[in-house]
Amino acid sequence: MKFSKNQIINNVKAINLSYEGLGVVKLNNYTIFVENLLTGESADIEIKKANNKFAFAKVIKRFDSSQQRLNIANEQLMKSGATPLAILSYSDQLKFKEEFVKYLFARNIHFDNVFSILENKKPWAYRNKITVFVSKQNSKIIFGLYEKNTHNIIEQYSYDLANEEINHLIKWLSNNINNFNEFIANIDAIESFTFRYSKTFDEHLIIINAKKNIKIGQNFLKIISSHFPNLVNIIINIKSNKKNKYFALLNNKNSIKDKIGKNIVNINWNSFFQVNSSQTERLYQLLIDNLKVDKNDIVIDAYCGVGSIALSIAPYVKKVYGLEIIQDAVLNAKQNARINNINNCEFFAGDVEDNFFKIKNANILVVDPPRSGLSTNFINLILKYKPKKIGYISCNIHTMCRDIDLFLKNGYKLDYLRPCDMFSQTHHIECVGVLSKN
Repeated sequence: MKFSKNQIINNVKAINLSYEGLGVVKLNNYTIFVENLLTGESADIEIKKANNKFAFAKVIKRFDSSQQRLNIANEQLMKSGATPLAILSYSDQLKFKEEFVKYLFARNIHFDNVFSILENKKPWAYRNKITVFVSKQNSKIIFGLYEKNTHNIIEQYSYDLANEEINHLIKWLSNNINNFNEFIANIDAIESFTFRYSKTFDEHLIIINAKKNIKIGQNFLKIISSHFPNLVNIIINIKSNKKNKYFALLNNKNSIKDKIGKNIVNINWNSFFQVNSSQTERLYQLLIDNLKVDKNDIVIDAYCGVGSIALSIAPYVKKVYGLEIIQDAVLNAKQNARINNINNCEFFAGDVEDNFFKIKNANILVVDPPRSGLSTNFINLILKYKPKKIGYISCNIHTMCRDIDLFLKNGYKLDYLRPCDMFSQTHHIECVGVLSKN
């Protein structure tokens, strides 16, 4: 069976939900994933993207409603695909995520001792960072998000996952940007705006992601600074095939401060940092508690970023070595250790795999890798190194499960696994696990 883009299919029924929170429709063994369609609901749908194996679609007309369905307060946000689980109550979201983690690990590695999911105490307005896209419609600059599986930007009036202060700044910018010719003249060169905010220190940072340098007038800088005196800086990030260049417009400061537990953390404009600060603190404490570290332990924190995990675990152990490929993040990490008077952390910039064996005496490894997980080469290096315990934090449970399977086949056992709802209203799941050497 073959479908094409924009094709209408009448009166189909979702038999269950995919792990992405999409309704699963089966037609002659062909699978269609449908946004905003719950199990048991019927609808007319429109194909948005299709290949030989499966397709993605959106609802044109829904004929019935599941008892689980909630009314959507922000239809524009739902249309973008940014909040696929917002049609479920928060308790149903937690149940959906927990059950999927249990299913995945039971099916793939025969592990059936998953702890209950750690709920998010603030399931809306939790993000400390968001990227919004811009385009010109009817001679006017609009802000929005890309509709899933399309190149269409859907205008947004409220970004309900982002902190309220970020929303306040975006709303002001959206209402005023068309008054400044430098933006109107250069809109084709601007891809997006990234907003970072620290609730603890009430600091804003704006990054303009552009294809070329844009000259921003002093009038705009003066006006936005007067409305937002807590705006630390505006960075123009010039994206190119070569190394990105950036220019700071207000001053030489290119970072903001946040806090994880007792530690103050400087975060460079382009450094990775968890988007949910309060939930991150709870996640790290779960890791520390279940590693059961003591003052004799020496820890390697691979993919350490700005050092937030290393600094959190440092008071409990003898020494922590942080490894990170991004130079600016390592500079942040070293600075953060000094700010917090932590003297038992040492950080190294460079390829994690290249630097791994330079540390000879560690007995515990902590990893928080990118979504792609650990490379086979790095897993082989870890197996040769033979750490006593491995702490694994991941935002991709599929690659986490894949990697843990390799450790289980090579002399490790999984002692602890718990999902954490870091990204409420979305299908994404953070997970923390602890393995030990048999």
